[in-house]
Amino acid sequence: MGKRKKIRNEIKCATQQVIVSRTNTKGDIVYCNPTFLEVNGFRSSEVIHKPHSIVRHPDMPKSIFKIIWSIISQGLPIQAVIKNKTNDGHYYWTLITIKPQKDRDNKIISYVAYGKQAPDVVIKKIEPLYNIMREIEENIDIEAALEYLESYLSEQKMTYAQYIKHLNKNREFRCLCDFIKYAIIR
Repeated sequence: MGKRKKIRNEIKCATQQVIVSRTNTKGDIVYCNPTFLEVNGFRSSEVIHKPHSIVRHPDMPKSIFKIIWSIISQGLPIQAVIKNKTNDGHYYWTLITIKPQKDRDNKIISYVAYGKQAPDVVIKKIEPLYNIMREIEENIDIEAALEYLESYLSEQKMTYAQYIKHLNKNREFRCLCDFIKYAIIR
């Protein structure tokens, strides 16, 4: 199984593993690195020219992908926390950065995504939010889920991008004492 370990149905990737994929403008995979294949349990021939949604976990609110597409289709990068499903039915959480790739005429030609294992502290914060959003989508619609997220983020005085950045700040510290040492020395 390489550098991943299973916890119940969850896969925890090694911290140094980086999952890379590239899609065309329609969202079809045109490249993925060996780590993507290993973690997701696919062979290259099973994912190339397939929609990236092949790894979309049903627990993920569709509204998050609507936000992602609205940002990247404008030519801007975005960072998000995503729960993906593997070919064998397991799942993993990834902190992903998606960047549009442009040609010489500044036209978007593809999107490259780089993902690492999302920190547990981030998952503990984002999972309940995503669960509420998914429930709103199921009971009302995507727009209502987006309104809920907007209201939630407004209370935090942040955009989605700022919220994800906020959740990730100081993630390199293993304990509070490391953070305090960093803050005092700085």
